[in-house]
Amino acid sequence: MVNDSRRNPYIIGTPVEMLEKLFGRETIFKYIEDSLQQNAQFILLNGQRRIGKSSVLKNIPLAVSTDEFFFVHCDLQTHFYASLGEILYAIFSEVFKLLNLDITKLDILLRIDVDARTIINNRILPLVYDALDDKKLKKLVLLLDEFDVVTQNNTKQASEFLRFLENLVRRHEELFVIAVVGQYLDADQNFLQSNALQSLRSAPFGVIGLLDNKSAERLIIESANNVLRYQERAIAEIIKYSSGHPFYTQILCHEIFNLAMREDYSVIIPAFVSDVLDQAIESAEGGLGGFWDGLSISEKVVISAVAEAQEQNKLKDPLKLLESYGFVLTDSLEEAIQLLNNKGFIDTNPTKLKVELVRRWLLKRHQLRDEIWSLETLEAKNVESALNVARSLWQEKKLERALSFYEEVLQLNPNHFSTVVELAEKYLQVEKFDKALELYERANKVDPASYQPELIQALDQYGHWLITESNFAKAKQQYEKILMIEPTNTLAKQKLLEIKAFQAKRKNIVTDMLTQVLKLPISVSIPLLILLLVGVIISLFNGRMFSSCPAGQEKSLGIICSDIIASNPVNNKVKISRGDRTLFPDIRNSDRDQGFKSFEKGNYTEAEKLFKQAFANNKNRPDPEVLIYQNNARAIQRGNPLTLAAVVPATNRTELALEMLRGIAQAQNLFNQQRQFNDPLLEIIIADDENKGDIAKLVAEELVKNQSLLGIIGHSASHVTQEALNTYEKAKLPVISPTSTSTKLQQSKFFFRTVPSDEATAKKLTEYVLKEKINKALIFCNPDDPYSNSIREEFRIQFEKDNREIFEKPCINIAASDFNEDKIKNLLYQYKPQAKAILLFPDTQHLTAAITTIKARKEWLDNIEPQQRPDIKLLGGSSIFSVRILKEAGDAVEGLVVVVPWFRNAVKSISFTNATEKQWGVEVGWYTASSFDATQVFIESFKSSPNPYKSTVLLNLPKVRLLPKNTSGEEVKFDKNTREVKRDEKLLRVENGKFVVMPEAN
Repeated sequence: MVNDSRRNPYIIGTPVEMLEKLFGRETIFKYIEDSLQQNAQFILLNGQRRIGKSSVLKNIPLAVSTDEFFFVHCDLQTHFYASLGEILYAIFSEVFKLLNLDITKLDILLRIDVDARTIINNRILPLVYDALDDKKLKKLVLLLDEFDVVTQNNTKQASEFLRFLENLVRRHEELFVIAVVGQYLDADQNFLQSNALQSLRSAPFGVIGLLDNKSAERLIIESANNVLRYQERAIAEIIKYSSGHPFYTQILCHEIFNLAMREDYSVIIPAFVSDVLDQAIESAEGGLGGFWDGLSISEKVVISAVAEAQEQNKLKDPLKLLESYGFVLTDSLEEAIQLLNNKGFIDTNPTKLKVELVRRWLLKRHQLRDEIWSLETLEAKNVESALNVARSLWQEKKLERALSFYEEVLQLNPNHFSTVVELAEKYLQVEKFDKALELYERANKVDPASYQPELIQALDQYGHWLITESNFAKAKQQYEKILMIEPTNTLAKQKLLEIKAFQAKRKNIVTDMLTQVLKLPISVSIPLLILLLVGVIISLFNGRMFSSCPAGQEKSLGIICSDIIASNPVNNKVKISRGDRTLFPDIRNSDRDQGFKSFEKGNYTEAEKLFKQAFANNKNRPDPEVLIYQNNARAIQRGNPLTLAAVVPATNRTELALEMLRGIAQAQNLFNQQRQFNDPLLEIIIADDENKGDIAKLVAEELVKNQSLLGIIGHSASHVTQEALNTYEKAKLPVISPTSTSTKLQQSKFFFRTVPSDEATAKKLTEYVLKEKINKALIFCNPDDPYSNSIREEFRIQFEKDNREIFEKPCINIAASDFNEDKIKNLLYQYKPQAKAILLFPDTQHLTAAITTIKARKEWLDNIEPQQRPDIKLLGGSSIFSVRILKEAGDAVEGLVVVVPWFRNAVKSISFTNATEKQWGVEVGWYTASSFDATQVFIESFKSSPNPYKSTVLLNLPKVRLLPKNTSGEEVKFDKNTREVKRDEKLLRVENGKFVVMPEAN
């Protein structure tokens, strides 16, 4: 059996410096030896990144059989911006060191105010040749690694260096240069431009390529010959993924060796390869990243297309795949195929990546749809100029000229996809529907997740316009296209039914009219026919073609008013209300209950009056639910309301739910009060998720049936949000959570939040504990809860640097059945005196366990003599920032330090705090502040579109920027990557039974 202490024999990350560990390079060494013996003074070696060029260069002195050469290795990697003198000093200082020459002479000579080139020729090289004679050697060979680093630098010094090097070898027969370049030479502009090009290109040129199968097998087997035995099929599997690329072969074998050591295996079977593949890709990240960075933008897009075309296994031509994604095939994209082939990354006929492991990495890290946007940097300067002109002209209402400049942008860069979408939107606004749809269809091919909603909206808008023009046949085509894209689209189905019914109704009316008129004498029938037709049309539209609908109705086809479809949930477990019932039955209010009855009957005027009275009656503690329903009744009376849903834990976390609703109600009320006479108002549907994942999922499934819904505010807890999020994603419905902080939620492009993530909170907390010199700690959490585990992990990552330690990993489980005071005290005793802090990260379901921990800590400390009592600080996240903690933990909670995203007494918060506490009569917390901001963000996203859809809201949200005067105190703007706002989080400490801002947090 293998010994776990054995060292991993596979080499990754550093050059191979022992010739016996370098496999398959005999041919290139023979080529170098022959070239030197034929007095080739300049030899170029080329190959992909991480192919082993440095390893070959370092082993030339060992592998090349000649007694007359003295080899000096110099790595130029760090000399990208170096001057000619600095580069020459770097090279010849290595020469001096190996020849044991006095390096101070080199310092003096290169610091003389004379051209360095003259000094090298006339003073330095003669010294070197004398030293070589003493060693009975005749020729000096400079082994220059990363040679292209200095030649890529498009500066005068780089060109001078190339010219000088050429002149140097031409003047000195005893001087030889072997240079390693990592780039394909024809792509290196400095080589093309340099005066030294002709002689350099005539130099011998050796390619360091992939290992053949026999050499790759030797690398795999011989490196671990005394430890592991590889089955033949396992070797074949490794080569299948690495294609004989030495770096990737070493990476795979390195991970296989680690796995074998852990599981005590000595025979490697094929299954081991698939087991380590993901870890191998992760370990190779540095090398793969370097390979990626060396590609041009066009090459990156094309190589991602090659990887994806290979994966699909049907479409062999990556350029056709690009076309199917909406790309215009430019010269640079077509040329990229040949360049990638020249560089050795892909094969052609069929086109495929040479190394399967690279292809897998590309599919993981650089999917084609993600690389599309990089094309926007091509022609960036010209595009930006034309785009700025187009936008300025559009703002000046010079629409036709603006559109021509937008088209110019797409001529400069046909794949500038943000302009494709922007221009589509402009064409839609001026009702050039055909052009708008053509661009939206192209955008949808590029990124269906982002632009399918935009295409559907454009089709709907065109269909609606066609209806108003009475072109029902063409309108029908638009809604049928929507169903082809999204077969479950209920809006399109409803519109098609309405078109059919409307056509049938009009046909029947006209038929009956004609029948009656034709029975009359001709002299009467003709003029009467005209009059009756006009009368029927006016009667059909009931004089309301362009007016708003009355209370309880909405427009069908954008023309005829009909009853609002009821939104009461089918599932009895789901509690949702627009104003027909309360979600807080323990709160008593008779006027409110009467308002429910009026609302349910559709008497919204009476309902608004009763809700207003109910809200005014409860002056001591106004009810936010009632204020929301009052605004809802008013919004429905106005017609075509802007509808959001607020999902809160009304059943199991009543106070938290009310805190959230206070912020939401306050924002809704302010918005509706500021609207003009005919502007639509904001309606808030309230739903109860009971702080349970299964209920949240049912709530989400019910809410998404409402096609007029523009977005979701909520949910509260991260685990609840996570359960519901997939349903909202499928419905393309944007979600802003004021309170969910788990980092896992960042993966959804439909999810935003007005609260920092656990990563930001953990960073703030870590900064504090490091300042307090805390290096060992205990964490209490629920590892099965997304929030609790997320903040625990984020804190661990940042805390465990520099030998800091967390005991009892991943944490002490506060949700465990055996969690109690005795267990806490035993742990404190066990880790006394190492543990310097207790970190409390409970989920909202286990606050009681956190309180138990706080009390147990105090009791344990009280039983220790004061002079021997350890200093174990008490810290936590925002979940333990609550009045309940202060009340139930009593004096045991003194000194607790927590991080919160917002605090009522902070300087920036005072204005909002005063206004909010005056309205609600209670101390305002961060749940209210963050919920207010979430609602304000949605409101701001409505303003750029007179009739917003959920898709336009989703498009506008990342652009929203709210000034402090319109928020709870700080500017609100989403980070483009995480879709969360950055807040100046506060450190609070419990002093005399109250939370206060710590001085160091100001």
